[in-house]
Amino acid sequence: MATKHINASTLTTASILFTVDPNARPLTPVNIHNGHSAAIFVGDATITTSGATIGRTIAANANQIMYVYANDVIYGISAAASATGAIVITYSA
Repeated sequence: MATKHINASTLTTASILFTVDPNARPLTPVNIHNGHSAAIFVGDATITTSGATIGRTIAANANQIMYVYANDVIYGISAAASATGAIVITYSA
C-alpha cells in the first residue's frame, strides 16, 4: 500500500476530482481538503450546489473523510469561481 496524493480543481459545473485506484481496498478512507476560499460540494456526476442534488458540503479550509471503493469516481463543484489545484486528496492504495 502506498499513499496517493492528488491536487485537484473544482469548477462551477460538476467535474471529476479523482477516480479511486483499482487496487484500493473496500471502504478505503479518503481525506479531501478544501483549500479553496469557498465551500465545495462532492458526490456523483449529478451533484449541484443547491436543491435536491446538492453534494456533500466541504467548507473552505476544512477536511472531510469519505469511505470509497476501488474505481469509484468522485465529482466536485463550487458555487464560486473555479479552484485550480486547491483541493488536496490523500488515501492509501
